[in-house]
Amino acid sequence: MKLPEGTTVQEVAVNDQLLALTKEQIPKLIENATADDIQAVCVLGMAYQRGIILPHDDAEAIKWLTRAAMHGVSWVQNFLASKYRGGAGVAQDYSEALRWYRASAEQHYPAAAHNLGYMYLNGMGVKRDYTLAATWYATASDQGYAPAQNNLGELYQHGRGVHEDYTLAVRLYRQAAQHGLASAQNNLGAIYEAGLGVPRDYTEAVKWYRASAEQGDPVGEGNLAFMYAHGQGVRRDLEESARWLLKAAESGYAPAQGRLGRQYATGQGVPLDYVASYSWYKLAAAGGYAPARKAMADLSRTMTSKQLQAAEAQFRSRQSRTRSDAVIPEQKLKPQQWQ
Repeated sequence: MKLPEGTTVQEVAVNDQLLALTKEQIPKLIENATADDIQAVCVLGMAYQRGIILPHDDAEAIKWLTRAAMHGVSWVQNFLASKYRGGAGVAQDYSEALRWYRASAEQHYPAAAHNLGYMYLNGMGVKRDYTLAATWYATASDQGYAPAQNNLGELYQHGRGVHEDYTLAVRLYRQAAQHGLASAQNNLGAIYEAGLGVPRDYTEAVKWYRASAEQGDPVGEGNLAFMYAHGQGVRRDLEESARWLLKAAESGYAPAQGRLGRQYATGQGVPLDYVASYSWYKLAAAGGYAPARKAMADLSRTMTSKQLQAAEAQFRSRQSRTRSDAVIPEQKLKPQQWQ
């Protein structure tokens, strides 16, 4: 299992021990954990959390992980905070999430500083405060944590909590993009496309959009599709545009679903297909993409009742297969206008 960026040596050791854990080792593991052997406490908590050898048990996982967090294990504090933030296996509690994120961040665990910035950015358990969000993102960014570099770049780009500074935004996006962070690669592409803090360069924009798209980032896929549809930085190719739109649409990215609906409605890069068009429009509208609602209503006036029934069935089928959690809005630029 690949561990996230910023992982501590102890976290790696716990993961390695978990992967090598056998049924015969469990009694001794429980004995050591009960005696406050912190390594054993962490391993036992994560074994219950992941269902490794032991059955998955949220209550037991939280019990042992809380013990480790109380002993000051920074990565467990961050992990526990995220459990409370999301209400995963425990009642959602932003106050507890903030408490443990702060404890971890104050021990210089970069993911926790980043997550604390996220809490302030979104007003989760605290009053929304862009300045404090920027402060905590900067703390994690200074430790080389790519997600924080990306999100701090967005704050500088939009002048939220910090003064607007495109040059600094570009530098932060580039640092995160060079770490391979797909959302930062997308954002860097958008910066080059718009010419913010750098000369406008469609070829460079395509390069970064492609890097993002090839990692499966739905916004990167949608933006690469845009470039192919408009022949910016690449030869115009509506079929290639549709191919990337489909990838983004299937990941649950509503703007791409709406754009794909339009391509089916006009036969651009795909066969003319009102049924497919309507179903994608409806999926996009359900995802909150407002332009799709009018497009769907306009299209329905040219469709037969049989086509509408088929489109509804196709919509339900696609809705059951499409990921609804694919896009993390605070890490993305606004989608481009599709002209």
